[in-house]
Amino acid sequence: MSTRARDISRPALLIVDRVRNGVRGLDPLQAAGRPVTTIIIVDDDCSVNLAVSRLLETSGFGVRSFTSAGGLLADEHALDADCLVLDIHLPDMNGFDLQRRLAALGSKTPVVVITAHDDAMHRRAARDIGAFAYLTKPFSSLSLVDVVSRAVAARR
Repeated sequence: MSTRARDISRPALLIVDRVRNGVRGLDPLQAAGRPVTTIIIVDDDCSVNLAVSRLLETSGFGVRSFTSAGGLLADEHALDADCLVLDIHLPDMNGFDLQRRLAALGSKTPVVVITAHDDAMHRRAARDIGAFAYLTKPFSSLSLVDVVSRAVAARR
């Protein structure tokens, strides 16, 4: 399977929010009335989590990251994201079960599944939870930013 995202072509969206250390700062574009965009990342591999967070932040996204499903579920703003970048293999719950739990709570957030363990069962499960896209690690920076931009645009 290639590292290209599996999604439907949609126009990209310029993202403008910035978040640092979990505290939302007022971005000049946000102050001008532009929409605030927050991406939540859930990946237990700290190096991947940090790299994806930095990539998305430097691309103009507001980012909140978690290393476990429980960490996200305990957060009072878990349902407020514009896109969820979700690893499949997490220490306390798999990513598919996490997405089902969020959906049961009313989440309509588009999900980008990322995994280093690609197989037909995972692709099928990603489809079953309604994932917007499925990326296999390692993926290119450009493909992740493009897919997240498209997911955010599709939600609006």
